Amino acid sequence: MGLRDIEPKPKGWASTYGAWFDEESVATRYSFRPPYPAETFELLDSLAADSPRNVLDAGCGPGDLARRLAPLVDRVDAVDRSRAMLVAGRTLPGAAAANLNWIRAAIEDAPLDPPYSLIVAGDSVHWFDWAPTMKIFSDALSPHGVLALVTRDWISDSSLRARLGAIYSRHGANPDFAALDPVEELARRGLFEQLGQRATGREPWSPTRAELIGCHHSQNGFVLEKMRDAAAFDRELVAAVEELVPVSEDRFDLGVVATITWGLPHAPG
Repeated sequence: MGLRDIEPKPKGWASTYGAWFDEESVATRYSFRPPYPAETFELLDSLAADSPRNVLDAGCGPGDLARRLAPLVDRVDAVDRSRAMLVAGRTLPGAAAANLNWIRAAIEDAPLDPPYSLIVAGDSVHWFDWAPTMKIFSDALSPHGVLALVTRDWISDSSLRARLGAIYSRHGANPDFAALDPVEELARRGLFEQLGQRATGREPWSPTRAELIGCHHSQNGFVLEKMRDAAAFDRELVAAVEELVPVSEDRFDLGVVATITWGLPHAPG
């Protein structure tokens, strides 16, 4: 199966939507997302088995993974196409680590320095051009290296998920969005071979109303510049969470879980 035979990516993950992460409004609100649980980094550390223990963080954003991985490994190359994301990331704790290299480029064109014992993509793989990127990853990994796809989820209650899903559908700016699993989509196209998966334990996350709103506006479907009525979305979002989630000292009692799926990227054919 060649490049021309690969099924196209889902429309909601097209590059035109991925470019929305270039907006400064997204980068300045990204820190409102829940932090990855500590267990995430324990597992990623164990997956970087080859020497040298060099890591590529693909689509790093402001470095939520890269900055916390740097003290654990030999080198981290953090790549993102968004200038605003990298500017924001360089102001955050851990950004000045001597072994952390910030690289502004699309992952498909980035000047990489392999081999990497671990490639990570945190909530980002769906925005890449899959066929060429999986070949790049395959070529860049060390003999025992793996690609780890990391996601985080703060909605544990099914009633809250259903309620928010309806609000997201009404107000989301990406009309082509579909709730698909990128791991399944990559595997179905023969571009990823899953070797393992683990969900972390749930860690507390206690955002204020403003922080919860900011978290959402750092996500693709709710980029402020692209929404029709952001104020209405904010009101409905907060009302739904207030109804279904306990509040303590003006902070919601929520939690976050990360899921790490690791395996081997495959070039087409």
